[in-house]
Amino acid sequence: MTRVLLVGTDDAFVARVNVLPATQVVVLRAEEVRSPSFDLVRDLDAAAIPELVLLGTELELAEALALATALDRAYPQVDVVLVGDHPVDVAVDAMRAGIRDMVAPDHPESHLLELVRRAERARPAPESPGADSSAPVSPAGAPTSSRTITVVSPKGGVGKTSIATNLAIGLAHVHPQDVVLVDLDLQFGDVAATLDLAPVRTMEDALTAEAAADTLVLKTMLTVHEAGFFVLCGAESPAANEDVTGEQVHRLLRQLATQFSCIVVDTAAGLGEATLAALEVTDDVVVVSTMDVACVRSVRREVDLLSQLGLLPASRTFALNLADKQSGMKVKDVEAVVGIPVDVVIPRSSEVQLAANHGRPLMLRKKRGGPFVKAVQRLVARLERTQSVEENKHRRLEVA
Repeated sequence: MTRVLLVGTDDAFVARVNVLPATQVVVLRAEEVRSPSFDLVRDLDAAAIPELVLLGTELELAEALALATALDRAYPQVDVVLVGDHPVDVAVDAMRAGIRDMVAPDHPESHLLELVRRAERARPAPESPGADSSAPVSPAGAPTSSRTITVVSPKGGVGKTSIATNLAIGLAHVHPQDVVLVDLDLQFGDVAATLDLAPVRTMEDALTAEAAADTLVLKTMLTVHEAGFFVLCGAESPAANEDVTGEQVHRLLRQLATQFSCIVVDTAAGLGEATLAALEVTDDVVVVSTMDVACVRSVRREVDLLSQLGLLPASRTFALNLADKQSGMKVKDVEAVVGIPVDVVIPRSSEVQLAANHGRPLMLRKKRGGPFVKAVQRLVARLERTQSVEENKHRRLEVA
């Protein structure tokens, strides 16, 4: 049972939280909080500290920030969320006050439930007798585990961005508000265009010394997507990040891993310094090829090189994209050249490019279906490791 404290929220929002399963809800009205005799920290029952506090729209912003600051000082393990339609420039002040997230009053119930689950996961385990009290403690609200998934290919034009964006959408269905998509094509990244986003801040801002020194500042550089995940978009100018080092990329992904359960990284073609740095901290790699001889041979060389460098994770997925029967090759031919089995076949579809041109990837469709979407769903399932051992055994794949 997760204890949730609602402070200064309206009746409609209270009703939405009350119906969430496995929650024990306590409500404090704004007028109670404003009473001269009221002290939230003092009046909390030390034996029943809430895991999640939602500061609502009936509070002035200054009031909400003051309450969050007091809670953060006294109970840093409590997950504090600000409810309301606040401008982006409020985010830095909110996060410095100890607020982990900002959500709209009409946030989908699935996302509210994920907030509850996240707060439950962050609850400190009961201290066992003789435990070392000096041992380091994970930051409150940090994910208990995080996975970095990097999408790579030696060639451009193979559909890495389409796979990465749709993969992020699919993972966000499983982990609402806990997925971030990083556009690591530092010169010509087009994740923002593919998702029809107009970011206020981009990779150029995320790699500044200020963001490097403060993870809360870094989080304000992200753009929120309507599908329930965050995006770190590429810079407008191809020259903006020409001096980025591998160390900066390494630090960036490590920082994001303290805030999100899943980091999906879309990379440039080839194995530049940024991609190699990403692979150093990668848990799962998705290697993408198409069914043409030049690309397949390049993939073979890339896989061999990464193996020699020790940068090919044990958890890897070989995705054959833009597959069709007119290529003159079969899946077994690709496997024979590359030397690893094909795990997912993604068929060629004109709808994929059309959807990207409109900024609405196919996974955003309300009625998700079709061969491409089903292939991405198989990719998500594989990365989530929800399949049984029997299903994880390699099967001979063919193009549909």
